[in-house]
Amino acid sequence: MSDMKQKRPLPMFWLVFGASIIIFALMLVLQPEREAIDDQRLPWNAHFDSQGKLHTLGLIVGESNVNDAIALYGKDVEIKLFSEIDESSKSVEAYFPVIYIGSIKAALALKINASKEVMQQAFDNGKKIIMSSSGGREVELYNADKLKFMTLPVSSITLLPRKNLTERAIQMRFGDPDRREIQSDGLEHLFFDKLGLEMILDPEGPEALQYTDVAAR
Repeated sequence: MSDMKQKRPLPMFWLVFGASIIIFALMLVLQPEREAIDDQRLPWNAHFDSQGKLHTLGLIVGESNVNDAIALYGKDVEIKLFSEIDESSKSVEAYFPVIYIGSIKAALALKINASKEVMQQAFDNGKKIIMSSSGGREVELYNADKLKFMTLPVSSITLLPRKNLTERAIQMRFGDPDRREIQSDGLEHLFFDKLGLEMILDPEGPEALQYTDVAAR
């Protein structure tokens, strides 16, 4: 007859706890390293180079195109043509509904610098025209026209952060604005000339950070 006592099995709690520790450790080891963000892509680090070109969010206003933005922020992009109800004031924009710049989650809108003739041709070729919420027209384009617009330079870049910016955060990141204006839209506009930035503050929605070069301002 053996004097050895039969070993008691470990309680289920300790088995689950131990397995959780092992899984967590494996996740830390196996997860890919997060790509380091170039500081020049941060919205408060916009700057003009010696030739007067505005660099912001990894792009150059007046030089970069939609394909350049896709290389940075992914292929989830919509390209649409807009006009007034009388078909005047046509414009083309590329819209990225969700992008990330480090921990910043935002939408991104690029205004494309296209000639009136190119926009009119795309308008005439339009797949579908719908009325926009502002009362104008929004044209859904065929892929052939989209591809043409994707190679043209952008004339302005607008960042729409999902998280509202506080006055303190604006001052800490962007510094003091060169001027403040209440414009016809009833909203406060802050101008940061060295950044090529017009920041539009909307208490009922996200801020809009619009970057344009000196010639366009």
